[in-house]
Amino acid sequence: MTDFRLTPEHAAIAARIVAEIDDQLGRVREAESRCKASFLPILAEHGITRVEIGYDGGGDEGSVGDVTAYVGNETRDLPSVLGDHFAVEWSGDMVIRAIQLEGALSAFAENAASDHHSGWENGEGAWGTIEIDVASGAVTLTHNSRFVDYDTTETEL
Repeated sequence: MTDFRLTPEHAAIAARIVAEIDDQLGRVREAESRCKASFLPILAEHGITRVEIGYDGGGDEGSVGDVTAYVGNETRDLPSVLGDHFAVEWSGDMVIRAIQLEGALSAFAENAASDHHSGWENGEGAWGTIEIDVASGAVTLTHNSRFVDYDTTETEL
């Protein structure tokens, strides 16, 4: 077995890359937190108790489906109000834009699916649901991956 050791130069490069990834991940989590801090009070103010947002992908395409709001077990229309949406650009800069609440929730869901399950739209794709419990502030992402599998046997006759 070969003993593999990084040179000090390569170790420094690896450490820098890990630090950059950690920094980017921190900015993404901050954007998620700011989005929640923006839309949760609006939802509560309008009596919304829960929101469900579905997404589905495949064939290198994906889309976020309907945003369904609930008061108890009854569906309700989302209020037509602006909400702030925070996102991290490829450059690492955080951007904020005020958009309709439904659009802000859809963008939040798409970012969450991409941030936590990169490539969900590729190949066979994946699907899932983001559920927001307004009272507790909990956001649960339930993700389902699709994949092709096969079993090969070989028999000599």
